[in-house]
Amino acid sequence: MKKSCRLVTIDRPVVVCGNGALNQLERFLSSNRMNREKIFILTDRETHRHCLPVLLSASGILDQAKYLTVAGGEESKTLETAAGLWEQMLAAGADRNSLLVNLGGGVVSDLGGFVAACFHRGIRYVNIPTSLIGQADASIGGKTGINLGRIKNQIGVFCNPAAIFIDPVFLTTLPRTHLRSGWAEVIKCTLTGDERLWSRLVNHPVEALVELPVNDRLIEHVISNTVDYKLMLVKKDFRERNLRKILNFGHTLGHAFETFSMGRQGESLLHGEAIAAGMICAVMLSRLKTGLDPAEGDKIIRYLQAGYGKFSIGTTDVEQLLQIVGHDKKRRNGAIEFTLLTRPGKAKIQVPCREEEIVQAVRFYQDL
Repeated sequence: MKKSCRLVTIDRPVVVCGNGALNQLERFLSSNRMNREKIFILTDRETHRHCLPVLLSASGILDQAKYLTVAGGEESKTLETAAGLWEQMLAAGADRNSLLVNLGGGVVSDLGGFVAACFHRGIRYVNIPTSLIGQADASIGGKTGINLGRIKNQIGVFCNPAAIFIDPVFLTTLPRTHLRSGWAEVIKCTLTGDERLWSRLVNHPVEALVELPVNDRLIEHVISNTVDYKLMLVKKDFRERNLRKILNFGHTLGHAFETFSMGRQGESLLHGEAIAAGMICAVMLSRLKTGLDPAEGDKIIRYLQAGYGKFSIGTTDVEQLLQIVGHDKKRRNGAIEFTLLTRPGKAKIQVPCREEEIVQAVRFYQDL
């Protein structure tokens, strides 16, 4: 990977991406005249253990920062967890001039962004994503949120971070399962907006991608392209009223699979695993609704199934999945709006799908 990193600005955030990105953190904190005693670092237990030492070695300004730690996983994205963090911050002297540094994957950036956006009506925060999902997707775009019960991301605000530092060094701390999960979001981006990169990835099985060293040129290219792609969409449609909905491909049913799996002991899906299942269903719907070529659809399905397997659902589970989808924010006029493919690299947003069509897609997945 190149030793230089690049700096891009979109609206408010500073985005530093590439090998050595953490080297820019000290300069950013100094230029913003941050009070060392007013900086808080949010981690989960794993990132506290494996990633916090890397972060602290990159910035002496953080030597007096206060630590906030939550359990990992979607179970931490609750109002109760957020309230606990607010109380800890108040007790430690946080005020409107404080800074919250979110060091972790998508859960930490979602939760931490929400906590920062609401505390004292909004304090500055910085995202330092440590997972591939975080680096390619979750840390970018200002979406913050927590879950309501078992339904994902029902409460949240759009609030841009002050800065995002994306350094591949953290990928070395990830277990294989989390790397594999992250690649699903990368695949989503290629299928919706980069046919050339999809054509390149499809020749590399997901398991082979997981084995790549973090300094491999393909990883450099993938992270750079996906970051640029999301920055472009966010810049044009920050509040997801139109174009940015492209990124919902695979997520409508994917979130339902993820939520449903939380209720099955020992079978909870990682986010990327659930999105892979959602993308397979969305490919089936794309055949029905947007004219995706069946041969292209079969290629995508074979690739995703080979890489992510299949989550087992019974006949009686389909109704529960539909109930979860019914809570989706994309419901309109009695139908659920999906982002679907017209061809690899080209997506169509807000395609209304009736319940019987969604059931057909789920049954197709069930019968694979």
